[in-house]
Amino acid sequence: MQTRLLLIRKTKLWFVRLQLHRVFKPFAGAMDQLLHLTRLSEWVHANRKLPYNDFPHPRWDYGKRLEFYAHLNAHAIGEGPITYLEFGVAQGHSFKWWVANQKASGSRFHGFDTFTGLPEDWGVFKAGAMSTGSKLPDVTDDRATFHAGLFQDTLPGFLTTFQRSGKLLVQMDADLYTSTLYVLTSIAPILRKGDIIMFDEFFVPTHEFKAFREFTASYRINLRPIAAANNYYFTAFVVE
Repeated sequence: MQTRLLLIRKTKLWFVRLQLHRVFKPFAGAMDQLLHLTRLSEWVHANRKLPYNDFPHPRWDYGKRLEFYAHLNAHAIGEGPITYLEFGVAQGHSFKWWVANQKASGSRFHGFDTFTGLPEDWGVFKAGAMSTGSKLPDVTDDRATFHAGLFQDTLPGFLTTFQRSGKLLVQMDADLYTSTLYVLTSIAPILRKGDIIMFDEFFVPTHEFKAFREFTASYRINLRPIAAANNYYFTAFVVE
């Protein structure tokens, strides 16, 4: 054991002294992608037997999102009011669906977004992509509230006065690893057994999946998958 520890320490020391980061840096992104894709593949094949799952399906279709929501609404949400939090609202297609399909007067809907686009690059999308020009979605339901700005600026204040109404339903559509991890760690104290978290881009290895994996490992919160669609792009979990 001591010999092995000594070898590891010497390897790290010489790596830094020789500035080997200059050699490996051009390949670091690809290696990171491969590492998390390996972990994602392993996770998928360990979680294929879900009550609702279309994997593997040859056609990618974001239209499946509404069928996915309908399944959860019918089989996982239950009766009574809900508190709906959506992170990454954009034009509000998902937000509007839940407002229209959850009729309880006691339900509350909160949408968080900059409404000025992504705060940083995400894959082929550059910072500022998906902007609505600061225009909020056209939702007139008085149960709905939008919180415009970076999550880091809007979420802390919201949580200080947070009051739930029934089950908590969280829609994670922040896309970015940084944004997703920030939200998950911030809402951890308000999560209760039976709450549901949905991911809209779960199948992206180095972003939502990576954030999910690190969050559950660090906080020891058990999120059990209950539904997936569009080849795991849309994946829902229940808090246990």
